[in-house]
Amino acid sequence: MTFPTRYAAAVAVPLPDDDVIRPVIEAYYSSAYQPDTTLNVVKMFAGTGAHFAGVIDTVNAIFGPEGIDPKHRQACMMRVAKDCDAPYEWQIHASIGRNVGLSEDEIAAFASDGPVAGVGQDYILLCRACDELTGAKTLTDDTLSELLATFGEVSTRKYILSISVFVLMALCLNGNRVPLESSDKVSTVTTSNPAGLAVRQSDPRQG
Repeated sequence: MTFPTRYAAAVAVPLPDDDVIRPVIEAYYSSAYQPDTTLNVVKMFAGTGAHFAGVIDTVNAIFGPEGIDPKHRQACMMRVAKDCDAPYEWQIHASIGRNVGLSEDEIAAFASDGPVAGVGQDYILLCRACDELTGAKTLTDDTLSELLATFGEVSTRKYILSISVFVLMALCLNGNRVPLESSDKVSTVTTSNPAGLAVRQSDPRQG
């Protein structure tokens, strides 16, 4: 068992200057940009300009009330982070995982160097799906059949889409080398949507 903790590469895309991303973030959230609490991933996405709204809309949908079970979502995010050796994704979503009620033993299982074991069958199944999508780039018939039998057609679609987005995020984070957060900023990550940390939220449930 090894946790993704650091980038192997030395060259990184710099985080954009606050003056560049402030208008992008404030236009989307209609609220004041908070540079001290905004996660580096949100800053990096804001540095893409016109792409920002579409990316955050997707994140909001995945993390919204019509998305997948929060514990399942974090298990998938951590397993993808492990599969892709994505330290930033692991850092943020292990923290959210604890906040939504995942145990340290469960979190450690998601970092297994081999197939995930020793946790609930739903986690084992979802982590197997993550392993297959990141490795073989598709699902075996056995895994897909089990997903359909366990979660039904609609939720299976949501799980597959969610895992695919998490893989996209891992590649983007790794490609840019988004810098890891300080421990005090990680502690502000709530049980909901990390994209909400670009502004001060009036409702803490919004992230």
